[in-house]
Amino acid sequence: MPHRPSVIAHRGVHTDVNENTMEAFELALAAGADMIELDVRRTGDGQLAILHDHAHAGVALDSCSLDEFSERTSMRPPLLEEVLAWASGRIALDVELKEDGYAEQVLLPLQAFAAAGGELLITSFIDALLARISVLAPDLRLGLLLEFTAGRASERARAAGAAAVLPAMKLVDERLIAELTDADLELIVWDFMAEDHATLMSDARVAGVITDDVPGALAARAALTA
Repeated sequence: MPHRPSVIAHRGVHTDVNENTMEAFELALAAGADMIELDVRRTGDGQLAILHDHAHAGVALDSCSLDEFSERTSMRPPLLEEVLAWASGRIALDVELKEDGYAEQVLLPLQAFAAAGGELLITSFIDALLARISVLAPDLRLGLLLEFTAGRASERARAAGAAAVLPAMKLVDERLIAELTDADLELIVWDFMAEDHATLMSDARVAGVITDDVPGALAARAALTA
């Protein structure tokens, strides 16, 4: 059977709709993505919402309630529990935790999703947060995100309890791929664009690609893995 790296929709498919919304997630499912990547932050009133940036339209999510944030920005992020309920039995999720400080709270719905059979990857740039989650929920699959450096990648992942490493494409080279493979760590790359990186699809050491161009990635996979 040919190698088939997972195609992961970065914040859904958002060419014509806002990212990290139910509309973007529906489009990712319809496009044939294997998994959806999304971002979790906490509101000022303690709810877990899907939002990439700390603030929108000059309003910080953690400075107010979800209702107030929605009124002031004219944008209401979906709640994590809403997305988990929608995705259950339909599509896998890559849940990126953008902040530390509420590991116990976020684990409750994520563990329930996984226990019901949902495929789940929990990712973060924060080593200490992943390490805490690995102690609280050792059965969950964790991934360490890398953006600025790949130095000590396998060492950091092991210390954080992560089974996967997710470097930005700019960090990916043969040395890093070989290092992670030798360490028996799963490699998932992000910022993947088929027009520039299509040949990576045929590398059996790459488990998945996170992309803003789901149709392009799917086409590249079909062409290179047929």
